[in-house]
Amino acid sequence: MKKNNTTKYVITGAAGFIGSHLVDLLLREGVSANQLRLVVKPGEGLSNLPELPFEVIYADIRDKKAMFAVVKGCEVVYHLAARIDFDGKTYDEYKDVNVDATSYLLAAAQKYGVKKFVFFSSIGVYGLPAGVGDIDGWDENHPYTFSNFYGQSKWAGEELVRAAHQKTGLSYAIVRPASVYGPREKGPTLALYQAMMRRQFLLIGTGENKMHYVFVRDLVKGARLAELSEKSNGEYILAGPDPLPFREIVEDVAESVHLTAPTFSLPAPAALVLAHGCQLVSSLTGLSLPLFPSRVRTMTTTYWYQIAKARKEIKYNPQTSFAKGSKITGEWYLKKGWI
Repeated sequence: MKKNNTTKYVITGAAGFIGSHLVDLLLREGVSANQLRLVVKPGEGLSNLPELPFEVIYADIRDKKAMFAVVKGCEVVYHLAARIDFDGKTYDEYKDVNVDATSYLLAAAQKYGVKKFVFFSSIGVYGLPAGVGDIDGWDENHPYTFSNFYGQSKWAGEELVRAAHQKTGLSYAIVRPASVYGPREKGPTLALYQAMMRRQFLLIGTGENKMHYVFVRDLVKGARLAELSEKSNGEYILAGPDPLPFREIVEDVAESVHLTAPTFSLPAPAALVLAHGCQLVSSLTGLSLPLFPSRVRTMTTTYWYQIAKARKEIKYNPQTSFAKGSKITGEWYLKKGWI
């Protein structure tokens, strides 16, 4: 599918961490601001976006009528907006945002003849290490083994995308990012940097378990390649060049902010006992403590993925090593005063 200078794009979640980097990429590739229709959550700021004459639509993606309106007149939909936390107690807490809203966008895409629908899913559809144990080189053929409501909701969203393709031939790409990091990230990576700066980070276990990250600029480039692909459908894990032992990740993060990584580590069994104690205290007092069983399991479990399919089919070629990406990220955090 060839693109030209008149293609109109919808991007949901455009003001967020990943969405804003996607906007940056499209602009670098020659897409003009007036070709981008950016869907932004009501009340959300635009500080992640450049000051350009975008068409910004403040809308709740759960509003079916609004989603039909934003898709009308566009050829490509990038759907990023989602609830991404793991705190929900029921599936229904995720369904309206991650599933129902996706169905509205898909219905609009089919009605208005969208040429490509790019759905940002998650490696969470395969389960997360805290719930399924070691993930050792899984690829797109691995069965769905989601281990929380978030993963279940993203899988359900994927099913809707596939069903739309089967029903009407809507071309799609599904991307499943590994752990995403980079400038503007406010989640787990920022928390790791903050703990390091406050001298509150403690390595658990040997740190030899491998983890797989993807730098945000590599991720959005992969999504763009999937969008531009001539294939009518494709599903891709997008991760960084190589997984690394967690100990090396910690060392790179520390070095990126001019610190030395802590050398002391707490044995995993002892940490797990302590985490269960913290969990009990939290349940009795309502206090939020930094150590809990799932965090211990995440920090001591291996998870890495194959990206051969993306390399072959869409020429995905992530360029950013974690050492390089963490340096860029750490410098950005320091400059912005986030750490």
